[in-house]
Amino acid sequence: MNEDELHSATGAYVLHALPDDERRAFEDHLASCEACAREVAELQVSAARLAQPVAVVPPSSLWRRVQERIAVTPQAPYAPRTPSTAQATPVPGASSSAAVAAARQDLSVSPAAEEHRPAEGARSVGPRLLRLALAACMALVVAFGGVAAWQYQAAERARSQLAVAEDRYAGVSDVLAASDVELHTQPLANGGTGTIAVSRSQDAAVFFATGVPALPVGQTYALWFDEDGTYRPAGLVGRSGAQDMQMLNGPVAGATAVGITVEPAGGSSQPTTPTLGKIDIPA
Repeated sequence: MNEDELHSATGAYVLHALPDDERRAFEDHLASCEACAREVAELQVSAARLAQPVAVVPPSSLWRRVQERIAVTPQAPYAPRTPSTAQATPVPGASSSAAVAAARQDLSVSPAAEEHRPAEGARSVGPRLLRLALAACMALVVAFGGVAAWQYQAAERARSQLAVAEDRYAGVSDVLAASDVELHTQPLANGGTGTIAVSRSQDAAVFFATGVPALPVGQTYALWFDEDGTYRPAGLVGRSGAQDMQMLNGPVAGATAVGITVEPAGGSSQPTTPTLGKIDIPA
């Protein structure tokens, strides 16, 4: 990549769209180009904002409107299927009345009972339809109940993710938008690059790293405010080393540099390994 291509690669770099060889070339360029480092920091904030989940809470009037529509929406009337009329089998050599009488006698049914007994189709269709309708209603209740539960759980997860994202990036945009923000970049001993965006008026700083290799399980990167040789914890970066940005914990006042070390998972109260690099943040 030539110089012009390097300066125009900030957006692709932030979106992880550069091939490995171009990404390494851009990270080498980033260590010495304050303008590109500033633009990368600003684009990363924008990308982080766009990636935040959004949960929309339905208005309180929604259920009321649904109930109002239910009250005025006509329901289809119950219309049982009309059973077909059974045809009697004629008895050879007998009149129709004689055949009916013989059938009644064989079935031990009196004429009076025959008049009041409903047809076989009428007895079976009604209860069967009711059972089918009840089963369909229960299936709808279960289905819609499952959908409602899934929607509620999805909304709760979205709200939780949004809260985490807002906490993670709270203050980042304020620091980068401050009139006195300064960017300081330093190559690290493990081949990565660390950048600090500091605002003295906000008394806050933002850190992001590029090209930092992942650490083994049980280790993490730790940040430290350096106050004339005295170290104050400034937060953990995580073992993945992925390019990201985060607020440093605590005020910047009194610090003249920010160091990064490798520490056991969970961090330490003081550095336990040599620093990978110090990024000066002169007052």
